[in-house]
Amino acid sequence: MTTQINTSFGTFRVLIVDDEPDMHAVTRLSLRGINYKNRPIEMLGAASGKEAVQVMLQQPDVAVILLDVVMETQTAGLDACHAIRSELGNDKVRIILRTGQPGQAPERQTIDNFDIDGYLGKADLDATRLYSAVRTGIKAWDELVQLERLQHYLKIINERSVALHSYDPLPVTLTHILEAGLEICRAPLGVLVLDTLEESGNPQHHCVHLASSVNDISVQADVEKLRNDVMKEFTTRRLERPEFFGDGWLLPLNLHHELGYGWLYLEASALDEAAEYALRLLGEHASNSLYSSVAERMLSGQGDVTDSIAI
Repeated sequence: MTTQINTSFGTFRVLIVDDEPDMHAVTRLSLRGINYKNRPIEMLGAASGKEAVQVMLQQPDVAVILLDVVMETQTAGLDACHAIRSELGNDKVRIILRTGQPGQAPERQTIDNFDIDGYLGKADLDATRLYSAVRTGIKAWDELVQLERLQHYLKIINERSVALHSYDPLPVTLTHILEAGLEICRAPLGVLVLDTLEESGNPQHHCVHLASSVNDISVQADVEKLRNDVMKEFTTRRLERPEFFGDGWLLPLNLHHELGYGWLYLEASALDEAAEYALRLLGEHASNSLYSSVAERMLSGQGDVTDSIAI
């Protein structure tokens, strides 16, 4: 079983697992004010190994677990660790053991036999060491999640790129590109605009959009407003790189200056680091594919106009 992690731009979660209420209170006090990437930390609690497993089943996006060993049984913490890793399939959460009875879980033996990420003795644990261990654990978890997301996004770009062919009708190519953008960034509205030239030099205007709304009139109005706003904004300057615009993100599609120019818009208020990188990469791949597609159309003398296509 593999756990799917879906993080948001809210809090990072830390789960404190201990059967002593005082340890919960001291831990929360020691970690007061901790944050990472300017995002606050939410503290969750469990009083037993079994309860910890249930919390992780319901909230698999916990970043760090501070796990006591001896609770309802002598090996409750180790049993919970095994269940979280093997039964729940959560290999991303950083598990830091804390024990006041090191004889029950010798450090070297426990590290060798269990998939843990830290070992802290309660007897010599101070606030600074605890803070450092938790913040380092959050950073490691976040990097693992971002890496997994990036791998997923790159797979999308690769699959969509393979499906792009210069001989396909231009509306088909534009739709594939827009669908790839919406797979990376789940947005209620996506718009792709491309301005090209016929062999004779006459302008060709292409626009495709995808929307979750079923109100076609409202969507068309939003698309037209967006096109006008973009045209006004970039009359005196060129869109060179992705930037936040209106209620979403605008990505340039730069073909050769004699072939055309366009942009991709995704209505999303925030993107994680992996999505930003993936969308920049998608823009580069899309520009290359559109260059080939438009060039082939011009060479073959095709001049069909696609003013607006709603999918």
